[in-house]
Amino acid sequence: MAKQIADVQIHASDDNDLEDDNLDISVDLIDDGLYLGNLACARDYKTLEQLKVTHILTIDLVPLPRSILDRTHLTLKFMKLADVPKEDLISHLPESNEFIRQAIANNGTVLVHCYFGVSRSAAVVIAYIMEKYGLCYEDAFILVKTKRRFIGPNVGFVAQLKLFGHMGYQINKDDPRFKQFRLKMAGQKLKQVKILPQLFADLVKPDPGLIRERPDPIVYRCKKCRRIVASQSNIIPHLPKQVKVELAKKNIRPPPSKLTGINCAENGQLLIEKLKSLACQIMDSKIEVDDSSNENSPGKTDDSYQDSDEGPSQILDGYNENNMVDANIAARADAPESCRLMWFVEPMSWMKDVQNSPQGKLHCPKCANKIGSFSWVMGCKCPCGQKVAPAFYLVPSKVEWSNIVQNVQITV
Repeated sequence: MAKQIADVQIHASDDNDLEDDNLDISVDLIDDGLYLGNLACARDYKTLEQLKVTHILTIDLVPLPRSILDRTHLTLKFMKLADVPKEDLISHLPESNEFIRQAIANNGTVLVHCYFGVSRSAAVVIAYIMEKYGLCYEDAFILVKTKRRFIGPNVGFVAQLKLFGHMGYQINKDDPRFKQFRLKMAGQKLKQVKILPQLFADLVKPDPGLIRERPDPIVYRCKKCRRIVASQSNIIPHLPKQVKVELAKKNIRPPPSKLTGINCAENGQLLIEKLKSLACQIMDSKIEVDDSSNENSPGKTDDSYQDSDEGPSQILDGYNENNMVDANIAARADAPESCRLMWFVEPMSWMKDVQNSPQGKLHCPKCANKIGSFSWVMGCKCPCGQKVAPAFYLVPSKVEWSNIVQNVQITV
């Protein structure tokens, strides 16, 4: 920090006029002109005057009472947010950081609070400290905790704060990790109301096969009719699930094969190629089984890779509150470490029923050949073992990759 901040702590109140039920005032100075406290502090006039607070940022389900809102010398901002891991915190962070930054730049004093001053408001303050000092989440958390020892953002907020740091303290809508996070938020809503809310309509991307100006040079086409069904920018890349091997645990390197004479790396490459071939065979057989079985049982779930780690009898819901931000999503679509056994993509306008059905099949919009499936709720497990949810996937045996856009007509 530029300079040491004097410790200011107020953790009790002798004021009997507090309207809240037995909630003592609790507030701490975190940085120059920045306090972190609870609701009782934000509602107490004497404390606000003592701290010379000019700006109040409220993160709660309801705004402050009229008695505070009517005070014209205070600049107030309200963010409606519940303290649950599935809440979308990250989308508010650029705006909250700007509010705090502008207030302090104008020689103001900011109080950031929620109900207890432990999770929601602490997460917002940590985000500001991260951006101001260029810190990762862990370092910013420790810094804030030295000023207010009982902070504890919930697990969902922690994951979002880490993603916020990875994106350079801004919202990068092209980052696959942020795309997948918003898809999870949308899937959570679709699960409740059975239709994609208008708020998430932008998640359904334009048909890449109809783009005529500046098309992506890397595309994915239906093998049967060569119709473009996705571009590189539509890919949601995932990292393959790490397999624990006893030899790796013991740090033992086996000698080259006496039969083939090739080393471990070459053996590994051969294994990868075999896995790809096996994945294609599995998906081909899955498509045939699905097409026949769904005629007799139309309500059957479309995804055969939905067995959970606990066993096939478990229903695997992709919306575990601990995984709203997927650590298995790569930062770039062209990341070399990404799995190639299955292509997960964004939802696109050519995908029928994707906005009003929790799961279904994906057919080529030109030849109607089945090329994949989608599942907003259950997700899909890649042959590599990694789970992705929501999942919109294209089967490599049905879709080919091409680095040259052909037969594109440019209209003037």
